[in-house]
Amino acid sequence: MISVVIPTLNEATILDSTLSRLTRQLEGHELLIVDGGSIDCTRQVARKYGEVISSARGRACQMNAGAAVASGTTLLFLHADVWLEPGAVQGVEAAVAAGYIGGAFKQRIEGTHPLYRVIEFAANFRARRLKVFYGDGGIFVSRSHFQQMGGFPNLPIMEEIGFSRKLRQIGRTTLVKPCIHISPRRWEQKGIVRTTLINWMITFLFCCGISPLRLAKMYRQIR
Repeated sequence: MISVVIPTLNEATILDSTLSRLTRQLEGHELLIVDGGSIDCTRQVARKYGEVISSARGRACQMNAGAAVASGTTLLFLHADVWLEPGAVQGVEAAVAAGYIGGAFKQRIEGTHPLYRVIEFAANFRARRLKVFYGDGGIFVSRSHFQQMGGFPNLPIMEEIGFSRKLRQIGRTTLVKPCIHISPRRWEQKGIVRTTLINWMITFLFCCGISPLRLAKMYRQIR
């Protein structure tokens, strides 16, 4: 069984749409929505589709809280604004059966602007060649290896990079098809170029050793 863990915080406007698509593929699997203190009706929407868990705020903390109560032998972490193409869950099952300990999905942004195709190419190249997975690409991992790694590092930002680095050190990882579809809302709100450059800059500074606490403050100020 796969346990799907979705951290949420005030996602009521999009959650109904994404979960209604997701649950069509989850027969026989588990869905856990881990809420970090929403003040809208996120929890009410989530209860229609899966088990809702309360957690301290923070994506890493929320994902770890969901993993702690999950029943599946494989954990799949998704953001609230994504959906999976038909066959994606079976793709995870096939990857695990082939001996991969984890990985992510090939990405597709829900938009027609040509720059989205550039962003997708860069993200898929990073995941395929560098084995560095971001949360919006969906991260799956065997439960035993997740526990061996101690879960996601409790960081305010960039927790997925440290996690995927450790993951590739202990076993084989892969990029799975079919695609994961990502809402373009972040790029639409602040502009495609601005949002992308901010994301790349924060990632570069993190790789240069800048403190995640400092980066989180910077990110909140400039986004």
